[in-house]
Amino acid sequence: MGLRLIELFHQGKKDREDLCEDMYVFNDHFVAVIDGATNVWGTRIKGKTPGRLAAEVIKSSIESISDEKIGVEDLISYINTDLKKVYHEYGILEDLQKNRTLAPTASLAVYSHFHQEIWQIGDCQALIDGQMYKHEKEIDFITANARSLFLEAELKKGVTIESLMVEDTGWEFIKPLIQQQYYLQNETNSQYGFEVIDGFDIHIPQVKRVKVPANAKEIVLASDGYPFLKPTLEKSEARLQEILKNDPLCIWEYKCTKGLQKGNISFDDRVYLRFERQD
Repeated sequence: MGLRLIELFHQGKKDREDLCEDMYVFNDHFVAVIDGATNVWGTRIKGKTPGRLAAEVIKSSIESISDEKIGVEDLISYINTDLKKVYHEYGILEDLQKNRTLAPTASLAVYSHFHQEIWQIGDCQALIDGQMYKHEKEIDFITANARSLFLEAELKKGVTIESLMVEDTGWEFIKPLIQQQYYLQNETNSQYGFEVIDGFDIHIPQVKRVKVPANAKEIVLASDGYPFLKPTLEKSEARLQEILKNDPLCIWEYKCTKGLQKGNISFDDRVYLRFERQD
C-alpha cells in the first residue's frame, strides 16, 4: 500500500515564505503538518522567529528518519534530540534549560504509514474520510473568549473594525495570559497543561493517537490556520475566506486569539495536505 498526494497548499499569513511558521513533510513513510508557535516574546534566534526555527528542525528531523517502524515515543525523542543539538550550536541550550518558556515550540500531526496511525501533539487537525480529529486545549478557549469579550466592548465604545485590524488591543489584553501558558506546556500536574514539541520531555500518554481504519482512503492533515477543515482544499479555502470577510477580527463566527491584520493574507499561517492510501 502506497501513498499518493492529492492536494497541497502552504501559505503564510504574510506574503513572505521566510516568515511562515507552518511546514509539512510528505514521503513514503510519514506525512506531517508542523505548526510553529506564534512569537509572543518578540525574540529572534539567528534572525528567525522561534516558531520558524522549531518548524524547520522538526521538518528536517522527520525527513531524515530512515526507520519506518519508529513509534511515536522514539520519533518525539529523535526530534527533541535534534532540537537540543541546534540549541547547543546556537549557544542557547543552557539558557533554555533554565527557562523553558523561551524555547521554540511547535504543534505536530504526523501520519505513520507503518503503524497506520496519526499522532497529534498540539492543535494540528486531521480528517479521515471526512471524520474530524482535533486535539484542542482548554486554555485556547479561555484566551479566545477573553479577547472576543474585550474587542466586542471596544466596538461598543466606538472603536472601528478597521482600526482594530491595525492595532489589535484584544491581543494586547490577552498577551500576558498567552505568555503565562508557556509555564504550563508539557505540564502533567495542571488542569490547563498541554503538550508541544520544544526539545524537552513530553508526557507520551497525552499525545493523541488515532488509528486509521484499514478501509480508510483519504486523509487530510492541516494546521489550525483553517478554522473549519473540509474534505477538499477548495471547500476549506472557501470557508476560510467567508470568515475573513464576515468576521475579520475572529471574535464572533470563529473565536481566536488573533485576527486578520491589515496587509496580511489571513489571520494565521496555514498548511493543507490531502493524500490517499493506495492498494
